[in-house]
Amino acid sequence: MGKKKASTGHLTKKVSSRSRRAAANQPHVEFDCLPLVQGEHTLLVFPASAKTLWSLVQINQREEDKEEGYQRTLSPARANKIAKFIEAGNLLPTCILVTFDKAKLANDNRTLIVDNEPDAGWVIDGQHRLEGAHRASTDIMVPVVAFVDLPLEQQVHCFVTINKEQKGVSASLYIDLLKHLPPTKSESDLMKERAADLGSSLKLDDQSPFYSKIVVTTAPAAGEISMVNFVRKVTPLIRRDGRLNAFNDEDKKAVLENYYRGLSHVFPAEYRKNNSVFFKTIGFGALMTALPTFLDMTINERKAFTVEDVISTFKRIAHFDFSAWHERGTGTHAENMAAEDLRAELLDAIDTQSGPVKLR
Repeated sequence: MGKKKASTGHLTKKVSSRSRRAAANQPHVEFDCLPLVQGEHTLLVFPASAKTLWSLVQINQREEDKEEGYQRTLSPARANKIAKFIEAGNLLPTCILVTFDKAKLANDNRTLIVDNEPDAGWVIDGQHRLEGAHRASTDIMVPVVAFVDLPLEQQVHCFVTINKEQKGVSASLYIDLLKHLPPTKSESDLMKERAADLGSSLKLDDQSPFYSKIVVTTAPAAGEISMVNFVRKVTPLIRRDGRLNAFNDEDKKAVLENYYRGLSHVFPAEYRKNNSVFFKTIGFGALMTALPTFLDMTINERKAFTVEDVISTFKRIAHFDFSAWHERGTGTHAENMAAEDLRAELLDAIDTQSGPVKLR
């Protein structure tokens, strides 16, 4: 997991750098705490110097080994913004939720004894706040809620409940947690949420062809795609047997963007219409249905899927009349027929075969 450089410390009402350095020689750090019972769990609540807490916990970033890592990727820009916020004297009252694997509650039930090690615990919620407080030039006291020896599955459950249900953290994390998540969501639901994440990323990127063209809470106007339709057509592409499954999230996004950028170059008249069929339900649906065929053909011939490669493939069918799709009507049947027309043109132009991929 991503390691951070540890600093050391000792909790007092006012923490000095000298006392933090002295604590490096101590085997344990003690916190006066208040135990709270919720259901079957005991939570320990206490104030801590942010820099002391930082020295005892890992900011757990996502790893290549998806069975071990579960935190979202840390954003340095966000952490720096929080650091500046703290340095300006602003209040940071929300608690940091951690779980300690190397700690115990003393017999008095009022003292938490934590091993003075940089991996004594993990941050479940509040990693950016803690990272920002660590980066700040001044130290602050932060409220902490801690578990001790919380099983991994319950750590994951806490993370998902807090960050997904309350904060809207990327649902793509769920796919990385399939072996640890409690059985409250089906894999199909998770794939739909991952597709929605992809749609959100596209519509918020001002460099993307889909910028502001995917709508969530309103009915799509001319030139817009509903998120419901986006998810309906993209989910089959990203599921385990989908053509885009082998790509990481960034490259999935690049495939869709390059596909549409190629359309804008080869079919500019249709693309620039206010009611472009490419951004209508039938057009987007047909293009997504035909994407696996288009992708394989392009990779087979060009060994890559950059914008230039997409343009090259579309030029093979530059005579294709996309505007005719406006007259096909609506519904799944019309969408499938449009996709078959496009695939037939492609099959006439290029032989199909998969190959290695270059996206940039």
